[in-house]
Amino acid sequence: MARQSPSAPTPSRNLAARHLPLLLLLYLVTPVLTLHFILAPHLLRPSLPTVVPVTQEPQPEEPKPDFSSIDSVPERKSLFFDYVEDYVTRHNEELLLLRQRLQTDELPPEELLALAERYRVKEGTPAEMREKLLKKVDALPVSLVLAQAALESAWGTSRFAAVGNNFFGQWCFVPGCGLVPDRRHQGLNHEVTVFETPEDSVASYMRNLNSHPAYKYLRERRAELRSRKEPLNGCYLAQGLTQYSAKGATYVEDLKLLIRTNRLEQDPRNYCAPVAVARKDPPPAPPAPAAEPATTHPAGSETTPQPLAADQVQSQVIPAQPTPQPPSG
Repeated sequence: MARQSPSAPTPSRNLAARHLPLLLLLYLVTPVLTLHFILAPHLLRPSLPTVVPVTQEPQPEEPKPDFSSIDSVPERKSLFFDYVEDYVTRHNEELLLLRQRLQTDELPPEELLALAERYRVKEGTPAEMREKLLKKVDALPVSLVLAQAALESAWGTSRFAAVGNNFFGQWCFVPGCGLVPDRRHQGLNHEVTVFETPEDSVASYMRNLNSHPAYKYLRERRAELRSRKEPLNGCYLAQGLTQYSAKGATYVEDLKLLIRTNRLEQDPRNYCAPVAVARKDPPPAPPAPAAEPATTHPAGSETTPQPLAADQVQSQVIPAQPTPQPPSG
């Protein structure tokens, strides 16, 4: 039997064999191309900038009330207390937060050193500086601050409060740094500090009581209350302010009376009870100083005015005046 020769390939089979690689390539590439055309518009679209919320600038401080224009005494007192208390509360909160960081040893060394300088604490070991700072970095009773503000500023009506935003009678000794008292005794060179805002006055006063050597006894009494787990009491701490005024103990009793009559704090331990003191005429004015500010305390004593911090004017111990009359407004 004769062998059959193999049949010749058809044209269609030749075409399929020739294009098989191309078909396989299209099969593999098609999904990739599809994804490309779907995603390309999104991938090539310019990215939008990230929107970061802009922190609002602090709102300008509300105008200070004109306390002298309020005829009703109860209304004036209520407005005055509310106005000053807002600042006191704010700064007390800041002090307590800072105190908490001290207690938990959260301050880095450089911040601890800066704080020690700010509060007049001598350098030492970190533990020593923290221990001393904890006696100084603390809140002040709202009642005491309100009473002093009312007494020193005549309920916000004095010239120093109205013009200079000074509610606590803080002094400065650089010519032109403040307002010259009308009744400044001859030979004295102090002025009454002008503050940019009333809040600056509150902050300076609170730091002054927390750092000046003249008020060490106030801070010791505050530490006693802390150790006994008692609330801070304005009348109890007022005993440490005999050197805030030439009136001495009489000044303390005036503060206690103001706290007591205006019911500025609860007093279950009767710290605000009146104490009889002799109201004596103040001693004659000291002789004119050669260079240093006049003071009722000997040079080098614990209560001699100390160097001021660079970033904040400090109040000074008030020298004796020839008359007990308050500065005119």
